[in-house]
Amino acid sequence: MVRRQTTGLGLSEDDAFVGLVDYGLFSEKLPPCFTSEGLSDHVPNILLKLTTENDEKKLDKLLKNREHDFIRYEPLREVKSPRQIGVSHPESHIVQCLALKRHWAKIKRHCAKPETPVSRVFVRKMSSKRVFRMNYKGKEYPENEESDIRQMTGAYYVARTDISNCFPSIYTHSIPWALHGRSKSKKNRSVLVEGNLLDKVTQVTRDGQTNGLLIGPHPSNVVSEIILTRIDHEMIQKGYRRFHRYIDDYTFYAKTHDEAEKFIHDLGMQLREYELVLNGSKTEILPMPLPIKEDWVRELNSFRLPVKGATLHFGTIRSLLDLALKLAHGAETYAVLNYAIKMVPQTLNSRAKRLFVQESINLALLYPYLAPILDEHVFDKHRYDGIEKVILDFTEHLIAIGIQRIFPDAIAHALYYSLKHNLQLTTPEDKLQEAIEIDDCLSNVLLLEYAKRYRVKSIRDAIRRHADKLKGMESREKDRFWLLIYQVWREKTLRDEGQSFLAELKRNRFGFISF
Repeated sequence: MVRRQTTGLGLSEDDAFVGLVDYGLFSEKLPPCFTSEGLSDHVPNILLKLTTENDEKKLDKLLKNREHDFIRYEPLREVKSPRQIGVSHPESHIVQCLALKRHWAKIKRHCAKPETPVSRVFVRKMSSKRVFRMNYKGKEYPENEESDIRQMTGAYYVARTDISNCFPSIYTHSIPWALHGRSKSKKNRSVLVEGNLLDKVTQVTRDGQTNGLLIGPHPSNVVSEIILTRIDHEMIQKGYRRFHRYIDDYTFYAKTHDEAEKFIHDLGMQLREYELVLNGSKTEILPMPLPIKEDWVRELNSFRLPVKGATLHFGTIRSLLDLALKLAHGAETYAVLNYAIKMVPQTLNSRAKRLFVQESINLALLYPYLAPILDEHVFDKHRYDGIEKVILDFTEHLIAIGIQRIFPDAIAHALYYSLKHNLQLTTPEDKLQEAIEIDDCLSNVLLLEYAKRYRVKSIRDAIRRHADKLKGMESREKDRFWLLIYQVWREKTLRDEGQSFLAELKRNRFGFISF
């Protein structure tokens, strides 16, 4: 019997709240210097009433004027096109997390409805205080692998599909539909009803908008599971048991082609009940047997590295990277390079370290989406005397690419590397001025940190002037740059500009950046 896996596995309501507030505001796709750790200790007493207030009018009043817009950020992807993710305003983030805490027991029961495990990635108890990680396999990974193999028994076809533009397409009113049913939800709109409150606080994170969940903040993953586990349950009720879901990607093992087609049809119809649609371009039915892992993964895993602990020469690493490049061209995905770089063991000789670091940099400049992995898997793992000069050269090239191609993510990671490794750039100040004009909140925040550390007055003043342009503008315009104005403005200015929540955090000297 496979152990049931559901949202909230092993988490109390307090654990969930701290995990979501303190570790779930900033996406893992951002430079890791951004943090909200400790934010749960700064929740105003008035907001804490969200977990206990049972008077509808008072609860409505508590939620009034808590709506905020959010920071936009565009991390690069291996397909060379960025995807917008969001960073919630901390007040709306806390409001959403408090509502999730209030109804945590109900959410856990709801997500446990599917009779067999379907979802593979969800908020759960982890080894640290974090409660979610996109690529976290969990202790049940071996059980999932066994389950997949059992599901394949007697199957002649596999159907694969996903939800088109999933998070941005989720309609917030579908949260109460999933929890209580559509007709019941329409009859009772009170925020005292669990689903209606979660609907309202999800709108709060998007300036009152009802269409879409933010990609990035971890509470969005809880909300999406409320809806998608309801769909899982309804598909099981229709007799489908040999399928699993990874976020919004579905895999179903069918005995016949007709059964595979029927699964896709029924899933599509079920999604329509929640105003979601299948992604036709990623829907396919393939004959079995098929390898569980993609060809390029198997080929890389079969590459013969010396026994564990043996010293590696660059010739071996060169062969691995050459294989990865060949596979990347064939598979038309540069995720292969990401995988290969992470494979390289720590036991390189001194020459191999230098050349591997340089080759990884060369690849990251050609494919900037690789830049975020270099710190952990290259610079820290294969450090040698003199590496700082190489990292400095890399950051300067990466900033130039980011400015030229309008890749704020490349600029932000370059500045992160320069700040983490205490490297002062030789990039001309007028070139850095161009980065400011791209008008990306997080890269400008890091550029301000850089300018303050190295006393680059012209850049510091330019960013301050840039932030001051927001004075007197609508609240939503300031919300989109909330971290920039938090770093630039004084407590009084924040309060005068209608950002009292940020002003209080500023008064308490809370920091969102840590190196």
